[in-house]
Amino acid sequence: MTLTAAPLPALYNVREVIHSQAIQPTFQPVVHLEDGVVKAYEALARFDQAHFPSPADAFAAALEAGVGVDLELLALERAFAYLDEMPAGAWLSANLSVEALLTPRVCATLMAHAPRGIAVELTEHTQVHDYPALVKVTEGLREAGILIAVDDAGAGFASLSHILQLRPDIIKLDITLTRGIDNDPVRMALARSLVGFAEDIGAMLIAEGIETVAEHEKLRALGVKLGQGYFMARPGPLPDRADITGGMRNL
Repeated sequence: MTLTAAPLPALYNVREVIHSQAIQPTFQPVVHLEDGVVKAYEALARFDQAHFPSPADAFAAALEAGVGVDLELLALERAFAYLDEMPAGAWLSANLSVEALLTPRVCATLMAHAPRGIAVELTEHTQVHDYPALVKVTEGLREAGILIAVDDAGAGFASLSHILQLRPDIIKLDITLTRGIDNDPVRMALARSLVGFAEDIGAMLIAEGIETVAEHEKLRALGVKLGQGYFMARPGPLPDRADITGGMRNL
């Protein structure tokens, strides 16, 4: 996701969003590709489209207005308000930038919910200048029981640096590598390599953006065990609180 400068009206809108807490979380399941059992839900922030055509526009406006971390924290708090509705056995995953993760009040919010089955997906749009400080934070979160995920693996240098430095519990395969993988030998080779790499370091590998039955079946054949995407389920509300044992696939 590329963040661009926001127009002036958007700067006022984003401050109003924060003031009125006008974020509606939606949730996309992460499923086991073999049987469709839901293992997790990724929380995604949604905004009034009259103000922001996409969530990326809202976060870009917040960054431009100097309240990027404030908006991320609000999105986190709104997502955590649904923890009591999470199905048994599934964790809740939330996206945070490095800047947010290095902010004490964000860490305090995470630690307050640590026993409840959560994961942090680390996104990055700027260069990390202090990996030791970041590692100290992620190690503290991990010790408290919070899973650390690196998002968009394979999309650029930053995500690979995160993997090497942070030794994450979860690696998320970027949609640009998932799309069309069923007929692209290069994508297949990279995914196969990441499957082996994840196994070697004891991490879970999740393929993002699965949109077709052919992509689903190819990823499963390559050894990818977990995935999410429109083929299985679009983002939406959480199901009724229950142990998710049924399949999500539309096969």
